[in-house]
Amino acid sequence: MANAENSSVRGINRIVPVLVAVAAAALVGWLYIGGEVIEVAISGKAGREAIIAAIWGHVGRGVATAPLIIAYVAWRLMSDKSSFAQSAMLARAAKIALWALCAVLVFLVVTGPIVVWTNGSDMKVFDWFVIPTFMEKVSAIHDPLESAHGVVAGITPWVVAVDFLLLVAVSLRRRSA
Repeated sequence: MANAENSSVRGINRIVPVLVAVAAAALVGWLYIGGEVIEVAISGKAGREAIIAAIWGHVGRGVATAPLIIAYVAWRLMSDKSSFAQSAMLARAAKIALWALCAVLVFLVVTGPIVVWTNGSDMKVFDWFVIPTFMEKVSAIHDPLESAHGVVAGITPWVVAVDFLLLVAVSLRRRSA
């Protein structure tokens, strides 16, 4: 009986990180699509109102999901099981992917608000509330930071995919701890 219970617990301990990673990837994907909508609106010469709506929708989603993303990053760092991988190479790859994932997510969460504020704009979170800016427009900071935010956002789906695949590999092939 105890062996069957231990087997069930091990199974849950292997699948929970994967399910949480799927939920986090869905949140990140939601934000990524919102960023792409902004790019399409701008490149497609959409009207000013459509572009502004796309931007504020993305900002609102970013603010709403930032606490969840930060919690996910903290949880992943605290519960890193890559050392339990069956091979040293898999463990090393999983750890590198985890740190890359954490780096891109933290970068995006930090730079998102700074991009808005350095544009001299208040951060409007849907119609719920406004986080006021504390500065006028600072193009010397805003323009390169906005570009960096976009570049990092562009690689994020790839980092998420690699991390997810390695997380699954480590979770499913984990040695008994």
